[in-house]
Amino acid sequence: MRQSGLTLVELLIALVLTATVSALGWTALQNVRESAALEGAARAVTRELILGRNLAVARRETIRLRAGPSELGLFAVDGTRISSLAIGPDGDLPVDSVDVRPSTIRFNARGHAGAGSIYLWKGRRGIRLICNFLGRVRRESMSG
Repeated sequence: MRQSGLTLVELLIALVLTATVSALGWTALQNVRESAALEGAARAVTRELILGRNLAVARRETIRLRAGPSELGLFAVDGTRISSLAIGPDGDLPVDSVDVRPSTIRFNARGHAGAGSIYLWKGRRGIRLICNFLGRVRRESMSG
């Protein structure tokens, strides 16, 4: 009489295959979450740049965009904060780091900007937002 059931080796093989597929799925899920967070941050910073350009024209004054250790903000000529985005896992920009080069991007009363770049990093992925002298923004994807 033959017994039905699985041997220990068959169970171990099934367990290893299940764990491998789960690990691959988890890695893919993490990559998707990382990309989505970075894309959302890039859209938020682009909106902030457009807001800065529009405010400079509307107010007829220079507006500056600067990054601090925990925020990215728009500032008026007298130094008052107009708006800001919090940087960090629970902030408006859920990224690991933000770098503005040069350290300040200025928009004048005609909407023109001092050309500069904003680098957003999440894990090994990055996005570079490039603001040209007309105040227009384009983006490039980067990988570390």
